[in-house]
Amino acid sequence: MSAEITCSAFEETVRAAVLQRSARYTDSHSLTLRWEGDDTGASQDAGRFQNLLALFNLPPATELTINANDNTPGWTVQSTFTQILTHARSTRGRALVMVHYAGHGFVNKDSVFYFSEGPGGRHFNAELFLTYQAGPDQYYLHDSTNVDVLFIFDCCYGFTACRAAEVIPRIVEFIAATDSSSPLAFSPPRITVTAKLISEIRRRQREGHRYVEFADVVATLRANESAVKKPTHYLKMGAASICLPFSGLLAVDPSSLRPTLRAVFSVHIADNMTQHDVDQFVAWIRGLPEYAAITLEGIYPTGSQLLILSSNWSVWSKIAGMRGYKLIAETRGGNTLHTRQLPAPPSPLKENIPFGKQFR
Repeated sequence: MSAEITCSAFEETVRAAVLQRSARYTDSHSLTLRWEGDDTGASQDAGRFQNLLALFNLPPATELTINANDNTPGWTVQSTFTQILTHARSTRGRALVMVHYAGHGFVNKDSVFYFSEGPGGRHFNAELFLTYQAGPDQYYLHDSTNVDVLFIFDCCYGFTACRAAEVIPRIVEFIAATDSSSPLAFSPPRITVTAKLISEIRRRQREGHRYVEFADVVATLRANESAVKKPTHYLKMGAASICLPFSGLLAVDPSSLRPTLRAVFSVHIADNMTQHDVDQFVAWIRGLPEYAAITLEGIYPTGSQLLILSSNWSVWSKIAGMRGYKLIAETRGGNTLHTRQLPAPPSPLKENIPFGKQFR
């Protein structure tokens, strides 16, 4: 069973996850990374990422190609990234930083994630030199609340480990090409996650969507039954996904989205919820809009308390990895038991009725 979460932490994280917050970014910085000797077609995906930024009227990304003679690629990447974070930190208002990597990736025996030039080639710790720099323990953003960061890893093993439950005003968000069930990624001419993202975002633009929430985009991609590789979305900080309007760095007023994929998950709560707590929670979830709908499927006493819930997959992806939460299944439908009319129990046959009751 997953580790327990307190009742108050459960309520706080769920309430934060179902909100698609209005956002106003006044500044945007982007970076796309690849190796000079890349053999995965990363240059094509770098171009697609630039096209993705253009869809939102965002400035072009800085392109960092790691030189074939660079003996310290990790330091090169960290230096470029932290300069971007320093500029974003000084923004008057809220800043968005987007980082895209296409190429090889692997996980070592200690489950540490690396970017790699290729089998046997140069490599560096992507967590230490890149993602860790956007965390709360580093100088660049340790006391900042105005910088959100989105990482897009178009490579193998682009997913990371569990995190503790915390709701903070800053977002550090990841999109990875694969998940733990199938960690190896495709490279061109096969369809990469960068290509999938821009294709889905362009579709939404054509259909008149006013904005894009990245968690919802990944939910749509995962719902594609023909997809051989399914991307994943997760948060390392915060409990909301980045929303961007097609009109550029303006205010976003999210509207309802019909869910394409649902998740069924459990929550193990350390302290028992009272009947009053349960009634309040049920009343709250009944008032949620369709894109954020949560269904309470069951409550089980386990010495503490175990809740079974279902929601839009994009809601689940914002709390996945938090203490106390555990995925049970992904589904495209609801609980059929709620809509199915169960047959009435059959009347007992006469010969099965105890003898003494036949004459009462």
